[in-house]
Amino acid sequence: MSAVLTGTYKGDQVFVTVGPVLISGFSDGDAISVKRNVELYTSKVGIGGAVARARNADKTGSIEIKLLQTSAVNDALSALFYVDNFSEDGSPVLPISVSDCSGRTLCCAGQAWLRAVPELAFGKEVGERTWAFECVDLKLYVGGNS
Repeated sequence: MSAVLTGTYKGDQVFVTVGPVLISGFSDGDAISVKRNVELYTSKVGIGGAVARARNADKTGSIEIKLLQTSAVNDALSALFYVDNFSEDGSPVLPISVSDCSGRTLCCAGQAWLRAVPELAFGKEVGERTWAFECVDLKLYVGGNS
């Protein structure tokens, strides 16, 4: 059997937006991670072996992005979230999206907020800042790459 090319992934073609901010300056490795908080279904097995399942209505999830500490986007996200944290309303709720433009994967939520301010570390090398967002209505389409 001969080998077949199944597609090409281009990491620089994955785009993330948080509200009006286009995210750039990603760290290396798995710079973006997306997950639902719960499984799609729960199941229960009866005494006779019959199985019933219940669809989970919980559509919450999380999106984490890792940026280089040198990325100017850290300033933009701080301006959107951290500074606003001192107002009476708290941090804003904004849309967020992750789009793989070299493929067909799309993740988005109409309502997301910053879970916590990134942990800071300083050392001999350029570090990273992890921004974690909680999503109310996370929609996922997991596609391949062309």
